[in-house]
Amino acid sequence: MERQKSHIILFALLTLLLIGETATAQLSQKNYEIEAKMYYGYMYFQNDEYHSALGRYSRHTPSYEVSLHRNTYGEHRWEVLHNYPSIGLSFYYSGFGNDSIAAELGKVFALYPFINFPITPGTNSRLTFKLGVGIGYLTNKFDPKENYHNYAIGSHVNAAVNLSFEYRQRITDRLHWVASIGLNHFSNGATRAPNMGINIFNVATGFSWYLAPPKAHLDTRLRPKNYLFEFDGKRHFVTDYQYTIGFKDLSQQYGTHQYFFVHDVAANFMFQLTERDRLGLGVELVYDNSDKITKPDWDIYLKPGVLLAYEMMLDRVSFMFNVGLRNNVPLNSGKMGLLFYQKVAARYYLNDNLFTTLAFTTYDIKADFISVGLGYHIQHKYYLPRYEKKRHRSPVFPR
Repeated sequence: MERQKSHIILFALLTLLLIGETATAQLSQKNYEIEAKMYYGYMYFQNDEYHSALGRYSRHTPSYEVSLHRNTYGEHRWEVLHNYPSIGLSFYYSGFGNDSIAAELGKVFALYPFINFPITPGTNSRLTFKLGVGIGYLTNKFDPKENYHNYAIGSHVNAAVNLSFEYRQRITDRLHWVASIGLNHFSNGATRAPNMGINIFNVATGFSWYLAPPKAHLDTRLRPKNYLFEFDGKRHFVTDYQYTIGFKDLSQQYGTHQYFFVHDVAANFMFQLTERDRLGLGVELVYDNSDKITKPDWDIYLKPGVLLAYEMMLDRVSFMFNVGLRNNVPLNSGKMGLLFYQKVAARYYLNDNLFTTLAFTTYDIKADFISVGLGYHIQHKYYLPRYEKKRHRSPVFPR
């Protein structure tokens, strides 16, 4: 029996050693890095027509974040085009303070994948932009009996967004110092009222540590390049068409627990700036069923809009950023009332033409609605006028 136990222990130790060696080899190949940061921020709330006491939640608050990075080094072309960004997963925590007012909000736990884009070149020091989107859980939410002062959040589960500029300074080959300034946002996208959202403007500092010696960037000279003499005057632009659907809950303002669907049809006209991004204009038409409650005097509930569009591409994934103006008065009123709004969307291309999308629309720093849908992408090619006559045409022979 004792011999069997010793054999089992020896086998377990060898197994753990093998797993450890395999994990180390994988970490060495993938450039994994662990990071810990401490935030100090200001939680900002603004009173509005429905909630005159929201401003009392405004306060300074500490928070904490632990992240696992995978630093890219040129395995794929998009990594080179974006100057070797890092991708990873962050865990975030904040207690909002320790007084009775903070207890109404409770605590927040968030888990979000992110991508960190380098803004400046260099390996010893660099400035980056971090974009993270995931899920947040708030322990306390609005309750009409037990927590009726909490007008900020109406649901436990919310979208969590992190936008920040980071400065990273190399100390040793494996140790780096990190400082950042940015915004953490929590909102359910009006899927459950109330939904004023939580915005925390913050600064942070911390350290990151490579779990194995970092792997150097691949030589970009090994990749094919496009030379100027190959250009024959052909250019292309892109049009895409999409339909998304979302819903709203207005129970806090109007006492109804009915969900109202929001339909959004949009079209974008985009020109290629570089291999990694596009810029263009778009139009959209929104039909919001909640307007039948909030705007009962309207006859036509269609709201057209125009917008500026920027798309950043990462292989099959892309991010679309929009700012625009939407008509916010009845179409048959003969008047023009414009609402400035913003939209951020993530796309996944199923093939060269078809894509799925998840969009988040806001105005006045407030969530309007979250929507999901499908779209179709068409690429159009044309020749510049000065190259039109120079194009080679097949000779026409008489019969």
